[in-house]
Amino acid sequence: MPRRPGCFRWKRPVVLFLALFLAAPLHAEDLLAVYRLALEKDPVLQAAAAERRAVLESRAQARALLLPQFSVSADYTRDRNKVLDADSPFFRQETVHFWSRGYSLSLRQPVFNRAFFVQQKQAAAIVKSANARYAAARQDLIVRVANAYFQVLAARDNLEFARAEKNANQRQLEQARQRFEVGLIAITDVHESQAAFDAARAQEIEARNRLSSAREALRVITGQYHEQLSPLAPKIPLLAPDPQDIDAWTRQALAENLGLIATEYQVESAREEVEQRRSGHYPTLDLAGSHRYSDVDDGFFGGRETEDSSIGFQLNLPIYEGGAVSSRVREAVQRLEQARDQLEQNRREVLRQTRDAYLSVISGIETVKARKQAVISAQSALEATEAGLEVGTRTTVDVLSVRRNLFRNKRDHAQARYNYILDLLRLKQAAGTLSLADVEEINRWLRGSGRTED
Repeated sequence: MPRRPGCFRWKRPVVLFLALFLAAPLHAEDLLAVYRLALEKDPVLQAAAAERRAVLESRAQARALLLPQFSVSADYTRDRNKVLDADSPFFRQETVHFWSRGYSLSLRQPVFNRAFFVQQKQAAAIVKSANARYAAARQDLIVRVANAYFQVLAARDNLEFARAEKNANQRQLEQARQRFEVGLIAITDVHESQAAFDAARAQEIEARNRLSSAREALRVITGQYHEQLSPLAPKIPLLAPDPQDIDAWTRQALAENLGLIATEYQVESAREEVEQRRSGHYPTLDLAGSHRYSDVDDGFFGGRETEDSSIGFQLNLPIYEGGAVSSRVREAVQRLEQARDQLEQNRREVLRQTRDAYLSVISGIETVKARKQAVISAQSALEATEAGLEVGTRTTVDVLSVRRNLFRNKRDHAQARYNYILDLLRLKQAAGTLSLADVEEINRWLRGSGRTED
């Protein structure tokens, strides 16, 4: 059967599209994309969100204490009455079986209960503390994601530097062997080159393992592997803290640090707990009403049907409970002191973290610049040493040493840039101002942004 000319005409563009798709590199994920994924997948943040939702229920539970309590009960029973002995002639020594049925309604409305009103304030403080802890968890996620992200980039840089150093040492080894064969150098130079090459191979293996470990650490947060991550641009802005006043940053941290705010509300909750325990000395007043319907088929008095209703106030005045209330108050007072001491400890820790982060950002800017200049100087030194080797004024050992120093400076420069960014994020976290806008700003520093170093 002859094949129609247009039968498979559509396959050509499809095949071409698939070829182009398969040949294209995987799309690199940037910091913002990884962070958004972590918002959905990070188990630490999800646990914090669940805790917050659970704590929010304490407000509804406290409010329920002030609302009416209504209950209904019903019964349907088979009764057996037996008179064993009776002086009255109306009762005979016999056994009577009969059915009875009924229902009860009860209503109770608290009118005054100091503990219930205190619990409203305590629940509000607990909810505010939970909200602050959750907000702090979101800020902490930004730092954890950025740290894991740049750890992967740093490990990848180290692997690239290790490979480059290994390849350079391999070429050096080949040249040394050739020069030895023609009698230009001694065998010791060949051995030195071989040792440097072997050491570089070992460094490459270690760097590959560290890269795998860094990717695993990021997977713990996002739940998936990230093979392609956008690197930092060759030039990034080196921004000093604004304002450049360490005392202003510490004041900001004492006022806005989310972990500190959460602890302050915990102190408030502990203070209300003391008042709640003291409420055990106060009277309570309730409005109580009830209704009872009963229907009995038979019995010694015959069948009967009754209804009972009542409504009134019930006053309960505690007099003495063996000292339990006073003991619970003393316990709550000590818990309050514990919370206050913890708050003071947290304040001191926040001050330390803020000052350390501020100074790290300031020094990090100069470190990045110094490391960059060190790379330039090391590169020039390597070129000069290699030229000296050609004319016989420098040895193979000199070249290997200078090259090792160059790659060490490259690693240090790359790590200094990552440390600067992380210190900047930690400073804003300590001050309580870290947000999505900071992630977006750092994301613009990745390759392709066109930003420059100051």
